[in-house]
Amino acid sequence: MASGVFSFFSKKLGKSTNISIILPEGIDKPENGFKVIYLLHGWSEDHTAWMRQTSIERYAQKRNLAVVMPDGGFSFYNDMANGLAYLSYITEELPELCEKWFNISRRREDNFIGGLSMGGCGALTVGLTRPDLYSGIVVLSAANFPADAFQEQYKTITEESWPGWHKAMKRIYGDRFPDLVGTDYDAFHLARKIVAAGGPYPRIFHYMGSDETDGMRWSKAMGEVFLGFSGNPFDYHFVTYPGIHNWDSWDAHIEEALDWLGL
Repeated sequence: MASGVFSFFSKKLGKSTNISIILPEGIDKPENGFKVIYLLHGWSEDHTAWMRQTSIERYAQKRNLAVVMPDGGFSFYNDMANGLAYLSYITEELPELCEKWFNISRRREDNFIGGLSMGGCGALTVGLTRPDLYSGIVVLSAANFPADAFQEQYKTITEESWPGWHKAMKRIYGDRFPDLVGTDYDAFHLARKIVAAGGPYPRIFHYMGSDETDGMRWSKAMGEVFLGFSGNPFDYHFVTYPGIHNWDSWDAHIEEALDWLGL
């Protein structure tokens, strides 16, 4: 596999940014370009995290799969109310550049998005905002955080316990924060819009460690909503194993997710 870090100027972000990328080599390029998964990092990480902390290059090599790992800052991968337009960057600009520079497919059936923690929530938001772009979503150690978690955290997190958290959230979500239920930050609201429109439906693989107490509670609520849609149109699949909120778990279960997606 070929791998590296690519730096460029993003028009959507209005700044220079970086991606880490893995590309198949030594094989004929498919007519429509390489299948790809976009992997999103967590709160305190950057575009290098997946390469440094997991065996994603080895997993991709088995599958002749391209992997694109963008830097999402601290945005939850939204178009921020008072910041940068990360959702537009990831869904509009980045795929176009990857097709042009790296022969990556733009076909929906060849495109997947996933992430962990903040990136898992981001993958859910991005994938359900643009279900026309992605055929599968991987959510690791995350759930519908904006609707399920943020109101609880708003009451318990202090400046001493988590410096800058409240200000950062206000930059992302604006004055509506923390009441995000029923907005386009709410994955349940996005899913209901897709059902009302009759699709398209990205498949969803969801992992949460059984030792992530609050995460398991929020995951149960998420499962009830997605499995409550008649016929499970998102093919929602939840798995849990003993594990905490760390890279050992995420490294193990990203490969399981790739297998489940049929990659």
